[in-house]
Amino acid sequence: MTFSHQTINEFYSKYLYLSLKNKGLKELLIFLLFLVFYKISRYFAIGDEQTAFHNAHFLVDIEMMLGIFYEIDIQQYFLNSHLLVTILNKFYVTAHLPITIAFFVWLYHQKKTHYKFVRNGFLLANTLTLYFYVNFPCAPPRMLNDIGFTDTLLKISDVNLYSGVFSGLFNQYAAVPSMHFGNALLIGVVVAFLTKNKITTWLLLLYPIFVLLVIVVTGNHFFMDAIVGGIVVLLPYPFLYLAKKVKVINLQLVNSSKLGLRKIS
Repeated sequence: MTFSHQTINEFYSKYLYLSLKNKGLKELLIFLLFLVFYKISRYFAIGDEQTAFHNAHFLVDIEMMLGIFYEIDIQQYFLNSHLLVTILNKFYVTAHLPITIAFFVWLYHQKKTHYKFVRNGFLLANTLTLYFYVNFPCAPPRMLNDIGFTDTLLKISDVNLYSGVFSGLFNQYAAVPSMHFGNALLIGVVVAFLTKNKITTWLLLLYPIFVLLVIVVTGNHFFMDAIVGGIVVLLPYPFLYLAKKVKVINLQLVNSSKLGLRKIS
């Protein structure tokens, strides 16, 4: 089957051009393209096993030194309830992406003036994570059975992330940073800041805490992963805010110059 220039032009004018004119579809296209780029990049960023396990044990040492290495104790406490752990496993595997999508749909339709600022920071932060995946591959706690961690996804929910359907969706050594927590923190802070409903504010501030519990109980991340994830996801915004201010000042200077030239003429 061959495509003429006329057919291609018709497709462009009918679908692509109209999609780009529709701002909502344009935003969807941006996110879809980024998702493809992100998934492909994460695949090529997979580090070697020896380095990943070395880095994981390094994080354990750091947490022990800081006095925050309680992940095994927390996980063991919750393992007394298989039903609860099953629910947390389900949340970890299925809820992250839909909640993030719902957040941006809400932001686009309800708080549009803030949408681009938040979106750009989100895309920059998730791009920055690729640096860590390449330079600091890290095995998740669930792989460290030798020191007492349990892979709750495999042992309790029979979800095998190492082979089969799910294996191609995950970079096994991308524990740092935890963007499950990072994105949850972003959602919580933004919604709490923008909404006027006090109940919603408190619920959304509790959301990243709940996600932190989920990623620790399921053995997918250390506390340090979450700390780095929180820093990475918030890092772009001061720079974006500064860039926005500089842009406004430059625009004011340009307008003042134009006004001065008009008066002279």
